[in-house]
Amino acid sequence: MAELIIQLENQTYTCEIKHSKRARYVRLKLSHTGILSVVVPAGVGMRTVREFVASQSSWIDRKLQNLTPTDSLLGKPVKLELIYLDERWDIEYLPDLLMQSVSVKAKGSSILQCIGQVDDISLVKKAIGQWLKKKAEQIIPYRLATLAEYHGFHFNRVVLRGQKTRWGSCSSQKNINLNYKLLFLEANLVDYVLIHELCHTVEMNHSGRFWALVSDCDADYKYHDKQLNRVAKTIPI
Repeated sequence: MAELIIQLENQTYTCEIKHSKRARYVRLKLSHTGILSVVVPAGVGMRTVREFVASQSSWIDRKLQNLTPTDSLLGKPVKLELIYLDERWDIEYLPDLLMQSVSVKAKGSSILQCIGQVDDISLVKKAIGQWLKKKAEQIIPYRLATLAEYHGFHFNRVVLRGQKTRWGSCSSQKNINLNYKLLFLEANLVDYVLIHELCHTVEMNHSGRFWALVSDCDADYKYHDKQLNRVAKTIPI
């Protein structure tokens, strides 16, 4: 997804660009977790989009200030609750103007330090994402392999990514992509996502046969599916 960087009063901020054939006019949206996006109708050029977003900088500043600390600190997460690992991390932001990026360092077992250009939200989230990805790679693929062996599935390879709208996907070559944000979920929900993708190695669609296969592996899959939709709104990055 395309992005643009805008200059606010005291910081730069990332804005996602979402093209829509049904939209009639350019409009801004700010989620409760601080994700800013601009909806762009067909035929509208990027110069117009940039000018519009820049003209709304006061509105953006005001809305960001109204975000609650538990959801966002000017769009930046203030804590990470990695339920799957039973870990709770408070985030410290340490500016270092000599750095051109952001580095992440664990201090003990409960403090995560973000050091560098910490006013650049895109750099902050990228750095935290890389840290989460490494943690997920240590445990999620092993769990996927365990479930595959138990239920009799076969997959080719698994890759961890920071997808924004999907928990996972499976290709026709039986390659599975999983979201490292699974670390924010309870174990039963993580297993449901893994089973869902493993079932796609047999059925590539969402037909009745697919859901019957899912049901054989997870009798409570309907409940877990609803829970996923609910908790997705609480992920801080």
